Amino acid sequence: MKTKFIFVILLLMGVSCSKTDSIQESLRPPLDEDRALASLEVMEGFNVELYASEPLIEDPVAMEVDERGRIYVVEMRSYPLDASGLGRIKLLEDTSGNGFPDSYTIFADSLKFPDGIMRWKDGILVTDAPHIYYMEDTTGNGKADRKEIMLTGFALSNPQHNVNTPIYGLDNWIHLANRGTVSTEDYQGILGDKGSRVGFYGAEDIPKLPQNAGGKNVRFKPDSYQIEMKASSSQYGHTFNAWGDHFLVSNARHQYLEVMERKYTGRNPHLPLGDVNHDTPDHGNAAEVYPTTQNPEHQLLTDRGVITSASGLTWYLGGAFPKEFDRVTFVAESVHNLVHADVVEQEGTVFKARRLLERKEFLTSTDAWFRPVQFYIGPDGALYVIDYYRRIIDHPEWLDNETAQNEEMLLEASNRGRIYRITANEMDDPKWTSNLDLNDMPTGKLVACLENANIWWRRNAQRLLVDRNDPAAVEPLKKLVSNSTVATARLHALWTLEGLGRLDDNLVITALQDVEAGVRKNAVKLAEKRLQEAPSVLESLLAMKDDPDSQVRYQLLLSLGELSSGRIDEVRKKIVFGDLEDSWMQIAFLSAKHIKASPLLDRFLQQFGDMETPGRHQFLQRVATIIGSQGNKREISRHIKESLSGITKENEWWKAAILSGLTESLQHAEIDSKEFEIESDMATDVFFETGSERAREVVMQLTAVLGISEGEKDKVLRRALDVAEDRMKEVSFRAGAIELIAMIDPLSHEEELKEYSHSTEPLPVQLAAIEGLGSIPGTHIGRFLLNRWEAITPALRDAAVNVLMQEKKRVELLLDAVANNEVSVSSIGWGRRVSLMLYSDNAVRKRARDLLRVNSKETEEMLEEYHKVLTIPGDADKGKQIYQRLCAACHQVREETGTAFGPDLATVRHWEPKALMNKILDPNRSVADGYEMTIVELKSGGSAAGVIHSQNSTLITLRNAGGAETIISRSDIESISSTNSSAMPSGLEQEISKQDMADLIAFIRQI
Repeated sequence: MKTKFIFVILLLMGVSCSKTDSIQESLRPPLDEDRALASLEVMEGFNVELYASEPLIEDPVAMEVDERGRIYVVEMRSYPLDASGLGRIKLLEDTSGNGFPDSYTIFADSLKFPDGIMRWKDGILVTDAPHIYYMEDTTGNGKADRKEIMLTGFALSNPQHNVNTPIYGLDNWIHLANRGTVSTEDYQGILGDKGSRVGFYGAEDIPKLPQNAGGKNVRFKPDSYQIEMKASSSQYGHTFNAWGDHFLVSNARHQYLEVMERKYTGRNPHLPLGDVNHDTPDHGNAAEVYPTTQNPEHQLLTDRGVITSASGLTWYLGGAFPKEFDRVTFVAESVHNLVHADVVEQEGTVFKARRLLERKEFLTSTDAWFRPVQFYIGPDGALYVIDYYRRIIDHPEWLDNETAQNEEMLLEASNRGRIYRITANEMDDPKWTSNLDLNDMPTGKLVACLENANIWWRRNAQRLLVDRNDPAAVEPLKKLVSNSTVATARLHALWTLEGLGRLDDNLVITALQDVEAGVRKNAVKLAEKRLQEAPSVLESLLAMKDDPDSQVRYQLLLSLGELSSGRIDEVRKKIVFGDLEDSWMQIAFLSAKHIKASPLLDRFLQQFGDMETPGRHQFLQRVATIIGSQGNKREISRHIKESLSGITKENEWWKAAILSGLTESLQHAEIDSKEFEIESDMATDVFFETGSERAREVVMQLTAVLGISEGEKDKVLRRALDVAEDRMKEVSFRAGAIELIAMIDPLSHEEELKEYSHSTEPLPVQLAAIEGLGSIPGTHIGRFLLNRWEAITPALRDAAVNVLMQEKKRVELLLDAVANNEVSVSSIGWGRRVSLMLYSDNAVRKRARDLLRVNSKETEEMLEEYHKVLTIPGDADKGKQIYQRLCAACHQVREETGTAFGPDLATVRHWEPKALMNKILDPNRSVADGYEMTIVELKSGGSAAGVIHSQNSTLITLRNAGGAETIISRSDIESISSTNSSAMPSGLEQEISKQDMADLIAFIRQI
């Protein structure tokens, strides 16, 4: 607004055009520090001031203030592609005493891509993949003369995905954000290190974590050489609230909660457990933002108008803003030159985040080169915003070729960088730089710092107290637990005593009765390791079964799950039965080590079988899955029989839930069909006789697992043939009947299956028929499918390729067809192409790679030809039809229509038409995070391909186009490898005309 106002005034004053042009030129970035500050607009009630800038700092990405008030700044001067060692740590100093730094010393240099820092002992920890360094100045000259690798093994990938942001947690562990590697084609030599086993450097006798810690966050204790993977991953940044809840961030997903710690996720191997995160924003992922940028620097694949580059998530705990800000999180959105803020409130076992401001952001800039990436809460409670200040913030992997190869543009403003200080109105200048010294503070005063409203003081005081290990701290800490009126002080005192090894049972019991729910929840965690030896602690826990706070009850379920007794089990049941509609309560309950699933199911039906609710259905299905996985055949048989008997409209919900759960687990078990002949016969009878489509669907799934008894096959076959032939029957009924024909005698009914595969039949019928043909051995089935290839719709080609891949000779037929241009490469889904190029037979694999590899020259020529689309007007209504035909099987629109396999198209609606077209036609040019193809090699000799949808200690779930999922037991896996390729198929130019493309782009951009 200031820029526009100045420009208008100058015109009114009669300033000449040449002078006006000169002024306009002066308003273009890069802006000097004064004009950059003037470009910022912060929420009313707050001030923003420049704290540090070039030449004092360059390319800042993180900062730390130690207990003496010394300011460390991490400079990633090497971004995006220079791994030669330009990164460094600067130590800033305020020589004038005005509270603002004015000189610096280079504390450490020769770092690759440093991205995080934390004070530790007498030095600092620095994250710089593949290592975590400890650096210390032992001589007092402000330069690190001691530089040691503490941890190693992390991946060196796209810098925003590397290990980063060490935080000293309430639990006295150091927590690191970490994420899986990002595959790269063009920069493999620089950013292609996928990491090794993560562990303490040089400590070969200490157990290590898997390669790159499995792409998960990590916590560790240097003094005791302890290191653990966490349950979740985060990209650049992570944060804790006052009570230790862990919040994470990843690009478009600007805030999500790790709901369950890793130690709870694997203790019941029979519980299928996927993602243990919860997205908190009520405004969704890729949420709309409201920038004020003038002439924004959007690149080829920039998601416009939505959060796309979220980083530096920080829960404000500075205590110097208005009270309501104790519940506010800040996240940097560098692409859109702004800081987004949410108000986070408890909602049951989890949290919900709503916008702090409607249609407005907490901090914006008109300067397109303002690039906030991280925050820091200082000793004064101010929020320090770290501005990387670059023209290009996107990594070259996401740029068009011309920009990616323009080194001058990539590095423009790389000698700049700013740190801004945001304060509430009336806050003082930052005078802490000259009078701060916790290090020399007496122990009693350091304990008193735990009552400070600012997390900087509490966290540093706790760290120093644990590090000092001074016995004189124990009694003051105990008094704080019992007597302090500040809840966070009581909390920190508890964990400090735990860190000192001086927390006793009585204090834990006191904390379990605290008036503050956050203290009680942490006390439950602290009680866990005492339950075996301290009956009084266990009694206090059991007495909390009616705690008014759902998060406390949730933690009770998790912590009590370590033990089993009649009384403990009853308390846990009381809690979960009172919170059945909360999915996380169910998971916490079922995660216990000693779940007696069958009696639990019986009791549940007696108590809750009268009426269906979403929570009751989900709980039953989960319990039944556990029963199937536990493998007690007598109990499995009993529950199948009871669920197949007497199905009525009133009870079909719980019978379907049980059968569905049992089927889910039995499909991964070794089943002797003879042991379940009675159950199988009952299931086929129900299939034909029930009028419930819901029951028929789950019965069909069960039959596919149990098989059909020999004595019943003829009868079942006759009935199936009748249903399949009757085109007046429900489509799903006919498709199920065709599946039964294929299970019993496909060879004798090959002609019928071919007839049902005709394009005039409904899609589910065609699919069942094609899959049924696959069970007939011989190459003639392959020839039949290939002869009809053009008539097989794209939605069915994956199934057809699956049939062709079932035998080596069929694979050879498919490759012959490709070589003879009878089948286009693009008509074979990418996942199947990957499988062919990894085929077990060497000759087939070599030929597949020769035939199926992408010809980059042809791709470029095709893209150039399709650039004509950019001048063709598009019709969004017609584009919607194209979406439904070609895209809905893999992409949703605002989570409302379509299948959730690839990214929701609403997240790319702001892309430029050229970027959309390039991504649609050449998806492997850049691969969206989390959508890489993964290949799983099986011990049986086969393989599976898809995108990892979820995984835990026992199962991995791959998802493919159309939402089809393959669940694989880890015990069956030989190896898992990630490809450098997108799960999205290339070759859509064969399916879409230029006008279709224009229409599709028009539809996507108006979503």
